[in-house]
Amino acid sequence: MTTTTPAEGHRRIATIWWILAAALALRLVHLLTSLDSPLLWKIGPDEEFYRRFGEDVAFGRFGLSAEFAFMDPLYGYLLGAVFWLFGKSLFPVYLLQIAVDTATAGMLYRIGVALGRPQAGLIAAALHAVTATAFMFSLSLLKATWVAAFITGWMWLAVCLVTHPARWRWLAIGALLGLGVALRANLLLLVGASAVLLPALAWWRHRPGPSPVFIGTGLMFAALALPLALLAARNAEVSGAASLTPNNGGVVLHQIYNIENPRALSGAPSFVAYGHPSEIWRAYVAEAERRLGRELQPIEVNDYWKGQALDYLRAHPAQTARNMLRKVGEFVAWPEVPNNRSFEDERRFAPVLRWLPSPFGWLFALGVPGLLLLLRSDSRGWIPLAAISVGLATVAVFFAEDRFRFNVVTPFTLGAGVLLAQAAGAWHRRDLRWWGTAAVGVALLAALTLSLARNIPPTPLNWERVAWGYVHMGRLDLASRFIAQTALARPDAVGLDEFRGFIALQRGRPEQAIGYYDAALQQRVRHEVLHNRSLALEQVGNLEAALRSTVEALAISPEPDYRLRLGNLLAKLGRYEEAGAVYFALINDAQVQPELRPYALEAWSAMQEESAGAESSAAPPWLQ
Repeated sequence: MTTTTPAEGHRRIATIWWILAAALALRLVHLLTSLDSPLLWKIGPDEEFYRRFGEDVAFGRFGLSAEFAFMDPLYGYLLGAVFWLFGKSLFPVYLLQIAVDTATAGMLYRIGVALGRPQAGLIAAALHAVTATAFMFSLSLLKATWVAAFITGWMWLAVCLVTHPARWRWLAIGALLGLGVALRANLLLLVGASAVLLPALAWWRHRPGPSPVFIGTGLMFAALALPLALLAARNAEVSGAASLTPNNGGVVLHQIYNIENPRALSGAPSFVAYGHPSEIWRAYVAEAERRLGRELQPIEVNDYWKGQALDYLRAHPAQTARNMLRKVGEFVAWPEVPNNRSFEDERRFAPVLRWLPSPFGWLFALGVPGLLLLLRSDSRGWIPLAAISVGLATVAVFFAEDRFRFNVVTPFTLGAGVLLAQAAGAWHRRDLRWWGTAAVGVALLAALTLSLARNIPPTPLNWERVAWGYVHMGRLDLASRFIAQTALARPDAVGLDEFRGFIALQRGRPEQAIGYYDAALQQRVRHEVLHNRSLALEQVGNLEAALRSTVEALAISPEPDYRLRLGNLLAKLGRYEEAGAVYFALINDAQVQPELRPYALEAWSAMQEESAGAESSAAPPWLQ
């Protein structure tokens, strides 16, 4: 504990405000200098899922469509609130996440103050202010920024509760934990840790007798009950079962643990052709129903694949243990392994990230000794270690990629602040022995994280995301030039003809586009290619072939846009009754975004004029 004079307190308050201002300014600079980055314009599959989720919350069915049972819901509802207030632009989301991430730095300072180590809190806040992955995730539609803020807020509230176990703090931490489970299901582990750790620490520090601790624990669970009940009710509405976890648990487990994936890597079995969560879910539903020979409810699909994964785990215990140990090593290793976002790719286009070092290795090397020093003198040191344990357990079972590791970076940042603050004190005391011991420990941990990095191969540039980013920016010239450069460097890269076809189509060369798309389909069959090929075929007047291509695209992915196009093609071919049936089904499908209704109505009206009194043009019930 340190004694602080009023003058020192004022200086520290001024310092933390300068740190937070710098953190905010740097993040805004990162946003402004990333506006011309193609990676900001092409979001990843999980990000696209949450964008659709948020739009459905704001403008559709409040996120209660079956599609959105697949992932944790709270982030989707946060996005929905932003979209409802500010429209569909992602810019307000990024600004909000920049503010949240800046607040995370402030909470690290408050933890230091609550621990009686304000200098450590200042250093931890400053370190978070320049943590490169914090910059990266604040400009993504991923919940990593929010989970890191949640973990930091939980540590702050837990330290305050153990220090002064007021009843309102028990209630607050219970409510916070409930929101955390809705944000990321694996935080159920933190509920269990809190139920054991916080009462034990509160009793150990104050020895109040069992009654206040039991009352406090009861209040925590009482406050936890409401958000968990709302979460279970929401999941029951969309999946048919009152569950605290989304429908993806069994599916994700099977993605990792199946006969096609002996190393338990991030990926999917061969019957899954796409990485988008909605399409992963559709593929798993179709395969489960094919195997069982009947239609399944969402919860039945999840239970089936969970059973398959558990059977595989039971059949391969030694292999599973080796894989989990390897993932722990990947958690500790220096590099950032990409998942939806690639740190190395982002650095190519973001100047601020190029200036900042890859953060985890040095935070780990500094953070672990700092947390051990904290624990040696303060039982509250168990709190950040509990947060790390939850993250480590999740990584060992599921994924060790950067966005999952980032969830628990702030406890290491706190530990680094503790170590550097004590190092400053030891330097002032000229305690060379302390410095020598600390230097050896940090060097050994740095050597460990660097040596483990050698087992992780470098990730090649995600050229498809860059190319599509240029397309979404409206810079076909840059996209075309980048594709040409990629073809020279990687002539066998799968997908090049897809982009060549798209660029040809955009430049008004449908015959050339058809040739490229035909070549692309020889490499892989994708619904986007079939859809664009249909557009090109229509432009050259081959409506029958365009219709077949759209039907093939729909067989892979029943996108509402494809269904609307199917109706339009049928109408152009004079098959009005079939077109009307397509429009009718589209309008009455509760899963379809409501903004498609005017397009379907307009298409029906145009078809009426074209059919000019044919029997099939009579107004259907949904227009009367």
